[in-house]
Amino acid sequence: MRKPVIVTEDICQLTPEWLYSKNLTTVLSDLDNTLAGYGANVPDEAAAAWIGSLKSAGIRLMIISNARRERVAAFCGPLGLPFLARAGKPRARGLLEALETLGASAAEAVMVGDQYFTDIKAGYNAGMRAVLVEPRTQGFFFTVRRWLEIPFIGRKAERL
Repeated sequence: MRKPVIVTEDICQLTPEWLYSKNLTTVLSDLDNTLAGYGANVPDEAAAAWIGSLKSAGIRLMIISNARRERVAAFCGPLGLPFLARAGKPRARGLLEALETLGASAAEAVMVGDQYFTDIKAGYNAGMRAVLVEPRTQGFFFTVRRWLEIPFIGRKAERL
């Protein structure tokens, strides 16, 4: 049976309070178009504040990206965020490796990303909950991709 998709406009809506209300203490997040605009090497002010709020609340955060190591390290290094590059999403292997690194279980973790067929499927394949966010960078490619994802997201999506 397909799991209902949780959808939000922005990753910053996943507050520590909301995460704790769902018994979630670990966030695995995609990078490009989820946490930052495509190719950005620094988070915007809102995303930086969100990262800080998770750290302050004791919620573990790790970046899981299919991008090259150099690209992900350039973003995560200055922030002191652990990361896994070339994660191979939608396969579960990378997410399970990240959970092991963080000492977390799939039951207490959520995968957050802007693509259903990579990020959300990877979360489900790893036995986790998943949250689909609107991409930070809009354009023709992203509009078409989201249109193709609609039948998989379903009408019963939970919206934050």
